[in-house]
Amino acid sequence: MVPCTSQSLFRLVTLAGLALWLIAAPAHAQTVDIKKTHSEFSMEFRDAEIKDVLRAVGQAANLNMIVSDGVSGKVSLSIKNVDIWNALESILKTKGLTYVRDANMVRILSLAEVRDNDMETRVFPLGHASSQDVLPIVTGVKSEKARISVDSRMNALVVRDLSLNIDQMARLLKSLDVRMPQVLIEAKIVEVSSNYARELGVQWGGQYSTTNGNGTTVVTGGASGSGSSTSGSSSSQIGSTTFFPLTGDIGLSGNAFAVNLPAAVGSGSGGAIGISFGKLGGALSLDLQLSAMQTTGNGKILSSPKVMTMNNKEAKISSGIDIPVRVLTTTTAGTSAQIQIISTSLMLSTTPTIAQDGRITLAIKVEKSEPDFSRQVDNIPTITKRNANSELVVNDGETVVLGGILTKSEGESESAVPLLSKIPIIGWLFKKKSKFENQDELMIFITPTIVKE
Repeated sequence: MVPCTSQSLFRLVTLAGLALWLIAAPAHAQTVDIKKTHSEFSMEFRDAEIKDVLRAVGQAANLNMIVSDGVSGKVSLSIKNVDIWNALESILKTKGLTYVRDANMVRILSLAEVRDNDMETRVFPLGHASSQDVLPIVTGVKSEKARISVDSRMNALVVRDLSLNIDQMARLLKSLDVRMPQVLIEAKIVEVSSNYARELGVQWGGQYSTTNGNGTTVVTGGASGSGSSTSGSSSSQIGSTTFFPLTGDIGLSGNAFAVNLPAAVGSGSGGAIGISFGKLGGALSLDLQLSAMQTTGNGKILSSPKVMTMNNKEAKISSGIDIPVRVLTTTTAGTSAQIQIISTSLMLSTTPTIAQDGRITLAIKVEKSEPDFSRQVDNIPTITKRNANSELVVNDGETVVLGGILTKSEGESESAVPLLSKIPIIGWLFKKKSKFENQDELMIFITPTIVKE
């Protein structure tokens, strides 16, 4: 009687399909264990024939399996709670084997036995991913004899390869062809400006006139005034009815002053008070005007661009104006004119990346450019630009300060008549003082939000 070893018993049970377990044999003998739980399997083999292992897996998975005669060798493995197809692929890769689907059967054969008619053709239509983007990834899974083509019209991949490789591609494409989350990026650009200026000034002029036996002598304040020694002649009188407030002139016509240091009242702004002294003893007249100006201003500009984009996709949004500029070009053939465009805009550019923990990485660029018509060169306005480039990590819905710029300028100035302006108290009749303070602040706030489905 031939003794019944654990190996022969395993083969009998596998071929008959009556049991899925084999009790472990004595030490140094082959042991096998197969356990099925729903779609997951636990298997343990030691020094088992590869054909017996494959038949056991086929019986456990209820597969119609044909094993080629070119499949041989032994295998040892221990797998717990593994999908049947993943287990089968792992076993085949270990021994350099593959499988081919043939109707409702699975044929196991070695790679050396593969022929062209063993190849399978399958079409993978994609719903969210781009076929051109996933092509390089899928190419890394195919076999040497496989062919993969792209159908741009259907956004699909057409694959001709072994069934084992195609199944791997199917699982890979299922993971890649998913809907990408979207991110809404909102930027707030706040510009705050304030200015303060103050000026104190003085204007005054006078006229002295006397008559004696030699004629009339007239002395006036200001370079444009004139006198005459001819008897009976006279000059325009200071303090005439045209002095203040109708014209604001002091002294003779033509704005003749002894001291001419007004505040901005001279340009039509600010305030002034004029005093006209009558003739003293019929010989002297004096006009005095004190002027003052103070300006205070505050301004605020709020820009709020918004843009939404998919994860890892760049998005741009801009709004502005184009300024056409006529440019003349002179050559030996003559002069030609061309129109060039100077663009000014508010632009937001960003590329968001959503991490596994829900935080958002942003590569962001914000730029604001605008024409300044108060500063022109050949009637072309200068362009004022403010921009910020940064990469940062932000929580979903959190607002962060991307950057800020604070510009502050202040100063004082004094215009005066030399020496006389240094006299205490009286020196104020010979000088003008100005003071200014300007402040501009730019703040950029960023708020990214993941759009929920």
